[in-house]
Amino acid sequence: MEFLKEIKSSLLIMAGFYLIIGLIMLLAPTFVSNSICYLIGAICLVVGGLAIYTYIASEVYGSLGAALLIVSVIFIGSGIFIILNPELLASFIPIVMGIILVVDAFGKMQSSATLHKYGYSNWWQVLVSALIVFVFGIVLLFNPFETITLLIRVLGAFLIIDGLSSALTVGSYTKIEKAIKN
Repeated sequence: MEFLKEIKSSLLIMAGFYLIIGLIMLLAPTFVSNSICYLIGAICLVVGGLAIYTYIASEVYGSLGAALLIVSVIFIGSGIFIILNPELLASFIPIVMGIILVVDAFGKMQSSATLHKYGYSNWWQVLVSALIVFVFGIVLLFNPFETITLLIRVLGAFLIIDGLSSALTVGSYTKIEKAIKN
């Protein structure tokens, strides 16, 4: 019986967490993407600061010391740049994904042409999927910030659904618990 109570409490905590995070993602996607970028910028600053500390504390000179100093400056500069321009980093990810999808789509289009050439009857399915992937890639390339905002909202909606599902599961465990007691 005790294990059912533990499962129920864990599920309720997870459901609450998912619902809260999902609502934040759904209602404030820009806040979420900026927060992620600020975190990445802060990590870069810490790594750069640690590299400078290592450079100063170890008194490493020569090419190794110069490399360590250059790496620290790059990390600190990147951290400051990311913190000052979080939208730029947030829009960079969809652009990279868009390029990958467009290149992949062209490969699939070539595959469909090859399949058609060798008489494969369902070659057109590969072509249709390639065209869909191509359109998604183009959308990512030409509207990256809106795309990341939409993606965060969709992920938030999925978390809300998962949280509600967990809450419903708790209800079913309550029924199981009552059945076991009787």
